[in-house]
Amino acid sequence: MSQKPVLLVVYDTGSLAPTRIAEAARSNGCDVVFVAPETEHAQEMIVILEMFGAVVNTVDRTEEDVLRSLRELRPAGILTFGEDQIRTTARLAEALGLPYHRTADLDAITHKDRQRERFAQAGIDSIGFHTVTSAAQADEAIELVGLPAIIKPVVGASSRNTVAVATAEECRAALARMFDQDSGGPVETAVMVEELLVGRPEPRPWGDYIAVDCVAFGDDVRPVFVTSKFALAEPFRERGGYGGYSVVPKDEVRAVIDLACAAVRALRIHGVADVEIKLTAAGPRVIEVNGRLGAWVDDLAVRSRTSDPADTAIRAALGRPCETPEISTAGPIAFHYLIVPPADARRVRAIGDVGALRRLPNVERVSVLTEPGTEVGWQIGAEANVAAVTGAVATHEELAATVAAIESADWISYEY
Repeated sequence: MSQKPVLLVVYDTGSLAPTRIAEAARSNGCDVVFVAPETEHAQEMIVILEMFGAVVNTVDRTEEDVLRSLRELRPAGILTFGEDQIRTTARLAEALGLPYHRTADLDAITHKDRQRERFAQAGIDSIGFHTVTSAAQADEAIELVGLPAIIKPVVGASSRNTVAVATAEECRAALARMFDQDSGGPVETAVMVEELLVGRPEPRPWGDYIAVDCVAFGDDVRPVFVTSKFALAEPFRERGGYGGYSVVPKDEVRAVIDLACAAVRALRIHGVADVEIKLTAAGPRVIEVNGRLGAWVDDLAVRSRTSDPADTAIRAALGRPCETPEISTAGPIAFHYLIVPPADARRVRAIGDVGALRRLPNVERVSVLTEPGTEVGWQIGAEANVAAVTGAVATHEELAATVAAIESADWISYEY
């Protein structure tokens, strides 16, 4: 190891690839040490990780043994880009005396119901919800929250098992399925039945919500990038986003940013966080906060020449000052569009001419994420996405036309 500052990155499935992490670390003059947890993805990636930095493998080792190895490196900072590794990263940071989310705040950062409690206490946003751990609690939840409502996992991301219910029968049926070991879909241990936030009408393809990625140093919370969203696919599946400037007016974007920063401040986050905000007729409302960099955010920010979220995340981990951008009102619009199967599709039947997507104007890259025979039920959320299409345009009108062309392309078929 050189004499450069050492940055620890607890690596797993997440929002940044090893190449990008290494590039941002190099530009900050530090060496990367990847901490590899005992997950299938992390273990499969060790050979790749070793191409960009040293690796401390945690397999068959106690946490204290791992900590001894990490202390010898005298690290200057620590972070993760993986949702599932936030808790591990916080424990390591506390033991090593490094700035990160406090372990005392982890439940509020990683559990959606605890977030709602914290927001209400801070006077930021208040919404009816009830935590459910068995299907037998359906009527209790309905009585406390009312209908319509949305059901979603207390812990988790990527729209897994997320569905709106308008009647008591729909609520009971949805909860019964989510807790049924024989349902054939993902099984939950705890879900939240929450008052449904109704978004204001937006012309397609624009969504009724926005994400704001922020950087936080104590009470100093600033925006890093605003990801405007495309309309959700039924029932609540994300179709991606775009930036740097939004079809939403600048004054409304400013209100969204202010609310997002207040939510991050209430959770006492350190470093980067991703906040989703619903656009309602009564103004912006908090959907949820994720205590790490959002998906595609770094790519969209860099390609739109708006900001450098990877650099900001590493600077925050190292305790260095960060520059944050103003709201974008011009410049290229980068997009990341997810192709989502129809809600009633069950599996991929065939993949045909992917070139029908690649030949479209403004499309720069198409990543096919599936293969024939793959199950694509909506309950598994983002894992069912069949392709990601990225590119750039000059105007929102061009973006709307590009999205329409992507959705019209004949390249894949499904079994129902």
